[in-house]
Amino acid sequence: MKFDRICLRLLLVATMLVVPVVAHAGGTGFGDADDTSADDGPPYFGFVREVDGPGVADAKVTASLKAGGALVTRTDIMGVYRISGFGKDINPDDVTITCAKDGYVEASVQRQPRTPGDSKDPIETECYMKKQ
Repeated sequence: MKFDRICLRLLLVATMLVVPVVAHAGGTGFGDADDTSADDGPPYFGFVREVDGPGVADAKVTASLKAGGALVTRTDIMGVYRISGFGKDINPDDVTITCAKDGYVEASVQRQPRTPGDSKDPIETECYMKKQ
């Protein structure tokens, strides 16, 4: 009986330690995905994945402007990221998405086609990585 209580307490402590780590593993929530002001350009989102494999958690995703400046985020535990738009005056073709994580090299970045003329249509960009 005493052994069962000790095991139960250890399980409870382990659960309390793991849950906060998973909740704060990185990336952004999509709860505000549709909250864009009139001055925002389209948001950028997608996955960082291993080539022919799973998503890469806690990868650094950078959206860089040709004219200078960048926004940086991290992927969540599934390898998903989201970056808010730069502004309606920024041409999405002037934004480059890159990804990085220790132990990996970027293999390719593929931007999905957009609906012409829709300035609020999110820009989906997939980043593929290889383990070193």
